[in-house]
Amino acid sequence: MKYFRYILLTLPLLLAACGYGFGEQGQSVLSEQDRTLAIAEVKNPTTISWLEPRIRRILRDELTRRGIVKWVDSRSQADALITINIEKFYRPTTVSGEKDQTLQSSANFVFSAEIKSATDGSVLWNSGSISQSWPFFSGQEAEADKEVTLLGIRRLADRMSQNY
Repeated sequence: MKYFRYILLTLPLLLAACGYGFGEQGQSVLSEQDRTLAIAEVKNPTTISWLEPRIRRILRDELTRRGIVKWVDSRSQADALITINIEKFYRPTTVSGEKDQTLQSSANFVFSAEIKSATDGSVLWNSGSISQSWPFFSGQEAEADKEVTLLGIRRLADRMSQNY
């Protein structure tokens, strides 16, 4: 029992020495001088009007919560500008019944993000294509839409936090 306490006390130090951390670390693929960010644009080719404001809101909330960037509202105050390009947002039927009625569907969100320097327009980082899906049953469309967009933006934030 005595040694168990020592192990518990030294485990966080050992993990920190190996590069592991706990909680908000604020690690980012962006350099310190490029972390003052503004949203340049959310390109939304879909006809879904609520999608753009939702993406803007959860992007700001998620990156703020993680301590990755500092947000500004004006492009002139930003060091970098992020553009979200929504490629697809769709809900296909995944399971249908004997009479072709929809039993289960999937909300699918495919997008990418690009961060450019506000001073010279050079690309600082590109996420590549990010795809997220969320299964749901008939009548749960609104909940599925919320969940798939939230998980997609979290996946983007994960990529922005992986500095390798």
